[in-house]
Amino acid sequence: MPENSIVCDSSSLISLSDSCLLWILSELSKSFGGYFIISKTVEREAVDHPLEIKSHTLGAIRLKKLLLENTIKVIETPNLGKATYELLSLGNSIFSLHGRNLKLIHEGETETLALAIELGIKNVMIDERTTRMLVEAPEELRKHMETEFSSRIEVDDTNLRKFAEMTDELNFFRSTELAIVGYEKGLLKEYGGMEKRAIEAALYGLKFAGCSISFSEIEEFCASL
Repeated sequence: MPENSIVCDSSSLISLSDSCLLWILSELSKSFGGYFIISKTVEREAVDHPLEIKSHTLGAIRLKKLLLENTIKVIETPNLGKATYELLSLGNSIFSLHGRNLKLIHEGETETLALAIELGIKNVMIDERTTRMLVEAPEELRKHMETEFSSRIEVDDTNLRKFAEMTDELNFFRSTELAIVGYEKGLLKEYGGMEKRAIEAALYGLKFAGCSISFSEIEEFCASL
C-alpha cells in the first residue's frame, strides 16, 4: 500500500459530497500516487445507510460513483476488529465526569484510525473535531470539556498513554486542507480569475457542511492569498 495513501472518515467524505467537491478527490487521485481508503463501517455510514434516506441519497450516489471508479477503495484487515475495539475501549475510558467515563469516540472514526494503523498509513482525513483533539491535543480537549460541563474532568493517565502510543504516528487533516491542496495544485483555475473566491467559497461550504474549521482560520487563509 503506497505510504502517501489517505484513510478517510465518513465525516470528511460527507462534507466534500454535500459541498459538491468530491471531484477534487478524483483529480488528486490521478497525480498523488496513493489511494483514498475507507473501512466497511465508513462505507455503511457514508454510502449504504444514506442511500436509504431520500434527503441524503444524492450525496451517497456521488460517493458510490467514486467507489465504482476505484477512486475510493474499501479495505479490511484481519486484525481490524481487534484494533478498533482496543482503541475504542481506551479512547472512551480516558476522561470521566463524576466517576463516569465519557464516551467521546464512535465506531466509524475509531475504525478509521485502526485501519490507518493496521496499514501503516500516516495520513488520516477526518472532519470530526473530538477524535482529532483526543489524539493531537488531549489536554486542550479536557479544558474544553471542563468549561462545557462546568465541572472537573478526571484523566486516566494510563489509558491516555496507551492510546497516544497507538496513534502517535498518525497525521490528521480535514477536508478543508484537501481543498486547499487542490487550489494550490491549480485545480480551481477553470474558474478563470475567480480562483481565490472559489477556494473561499469552498472552505465556507465545507464548514457549513460540518467540517470543524473556524471562521478565523478561513479568514486568515484567504487573507494570505
